[in-house]
Amino acid sequence: MSGTTISCGKESRKRGFSLVEALLLLFLFSVIATTSYQLFTLGANRILDVRKKLGATALASERMEMIRSLPYDSIGTKKSDGAGGWTYGIPPGDILETEAVSESGGIFSVHTVAQYIDDSFDGKASGGPLDVVPTDYKRVQVEVSWNGSDGTQQVDTWSTFSPDGVEQPSNTGVLSVNVLDSSGASVEGASVHIVNTASGIDLTAETDSFGNQSWPGAPPSTSYMIAISKNGYYGVQTYPAAPASAFNPLDLPMSVVAGSVNQKTFVVDHSSSITVRSEDTFSTAIPSVGFTITGGHQVGTELATIPLTPVYDFSSTGPTGTDGEKSYTARSYGRYLLAPTGTVSGYRFLRLDPGVSDTDGAFDVVPGVDQTAKMVFANTSVGSLLFAVTRIDNSGGTAVNRPVETATVRLQDVAIGYDATIVTGPSGQAYFPTTMPVLAPGTYQYDISATGYVTETGSVVVTGSGLQDETVTLTAQ
Repeated sequence: MSGTTISCGKESRKRGFSLVEALLLLFLFSVIATTSYQLFTLGANRILDVRKKLGATALASERMEMIRSLPYDSIGTKKSDGAGGWTYGIPPGDILETEAVSESGGIFSVHTVAQYIDDSFDGKASGGPLDVVPTDYKRVQVEVSWNGSDGTQQVDTWSTFSPDGVEQPSNTGVLSVNVLDSSGASVEGASVHIVNTASGIDLTAETDSFGNQSWPGAPPSTSYMIAISKNGYYGVQTYPAAPASAFNPLDLPMSVVAGSVNQKTFVVDHSSSITVRSEDTFSTAIPSVGFTITGGHQVGTELATIPLTPVYDFSSTGPTGTDGEKSYTARSYGRYLLAPTGTVSGYRFLRLDPGVSDTDGAFDVVPGVDQTAKMVFANTSVGSLLFAVTRIDNSGGTAVNRPVETATVRLQDVAIGYDATIVTGPSGQAYFPTTMPVLAPGTYQYDISATGYVTETGSVVVTGSGLQDETVTLTAQ
């Protein structure tokens, strides 16, 4: 019997990647590639930063060597006046105050500051002992800045230069500027821009750690215009006397008298933002309300007015937007006057919140603190009650009603279970209801108390047909 033998060998086969494995490999590859690219980019930026810093350092050294080659009388700054001529610093000279230089793969800004130094070795212009020739020598600082991967970067170098032989003539004075904040503290790094057209002077320098910057060797003049600025601060400036200015300025141009120290102090502080908001008594925005606002930094007084009327460098008009707001940025600290203009249909203006006690339509702005000033209106069709808590003021010789701040006003109607308490603000007002619904018709009892005054009680009939007024005058204890 014959048979057939079948031989089966081992089967060989190849298996490919599954979809999950392929996606995992792709993810790992993307992470490695992204990380490598970021490291490469970071390394390239650092290399570029180092290259630019080396270039800036070399450029600063090069500029200083060029200055050292100048005659002493030529060591000073100048810049174009935009009309083919030059304006100068103190001291004047042949060095460009600012210039842009393309070098080492980047654009560099070169700023040069040159000034006389009053050395204490032979006395000071301010005395102890007195130095009648305070232009002892010159100091020059070269600042080179550029845009790096971490923002603006800078290198600087400085050197002093002494005159040959004797000191310079004394037919000049010392111009000294002090910059303080509203608390009286020194403001370091404030930019002082000085222009004297008659002497061809136009220069800018920064205050030191004492808030001071001085220029020995300033030519005598009565017309040094000065402007103070600093990033994040509200700047100030001098103004020419009337009639060149349409008001009487508080800060007139500075004068320099030969042989003396001439000082002027300016006050600047952090700027703030102001938001004007129009809303009802329940904090609901009222759109498109007209208003006027003025105040902040006072620059002078009106011409020929008695009493003197302040003039401010800020004034604006509304209306508020569809959201009931209008904002102003980079404003000065100080007092502002705000008032609605025209009428708002169906509403009556009540108060400014926060306001200033005893001053209608005024609010204060603190340096560096943003402020929202609210114009609060009452809906005249809503059943409501407005208390005006006042006191009699005879201090001026004439009896005047003044609002009472922090008076506690309690309103009750036992029959309907109504009981609410409000503490008055600077306006002396207390508006009921504090929340909707409206005040129901009825007879309400009130109790009004304040420190230093006799408590007043009484009743008032609320009709519920609209806004009602109730004035209560407190008597001092």
